[in-house]
Amino acid sequence: MIFGTVGNFESENRRLGIVEPTAKDRQVYNQLNNVAAYFAVMKGWPTAAGLVQHYLDGSGKPVEVEPQQMMNDIPAFRKDVDGTLENDVRKRGDGPFTTEWSSTAPNPADGDRSMEWYYALNHFQYRLVGEKQGDEIKYHVEVQKRYDWGIPSEHRATVADIAHLHTSGMAQDFDVSGSSDEMTARS
Repeated sequence: MIFGTVGNFESENRRLGIVEPTAKDRQVYNQLNNVAAYFAVMKGWPTAAGLVQHYLDGSGKPVEVEPQQMMNDIPAFRKDVDGTLENDVRKRGDGPFTTEWSSTAPNPADGDRSMEWYYALNHFQYRLVGEKQGDEIKYHVEVQKRYDWGIPSEHRATVADIAHLHTSGMAQDFDVSGSSDEMTARS
């Protein structure tokens, strides 16, 4: 077997609700529900709690986040965006641009707000879209993430039971995305 375990063939394209929920699935669901409550009540982390609860609600509907708030809360993300501006966009000629998608992640050591985003999304993708004219860059930041608790190629065995909730139909993966307002950078 290449992916998954015997009786549970999990793939990169995991399908929703293809197996009956087990007692283990119900236990994991209840534990994750408690984690969402802990995030909300004890930690005061509405974003992390909300994303976990949305997964458990099972609608699969996309969720929008605010990249500007994320840059305020996550110094590592802000640093990556600034690095993309300096090391990519500023080296381009004038005109419209769209950078490649790049991966970033909060550093939990950067404080409570970064820690919340670490538990909310862990890593995610971002890119810059805008126009450069001389030393002025007008741009917005786009983010995206598939909230799926890991797939086999990510080797995340520690959360395999949570990911299996999608396969049993007790929860559902979903897309997270957002686009900031226009910003301006000058050199």
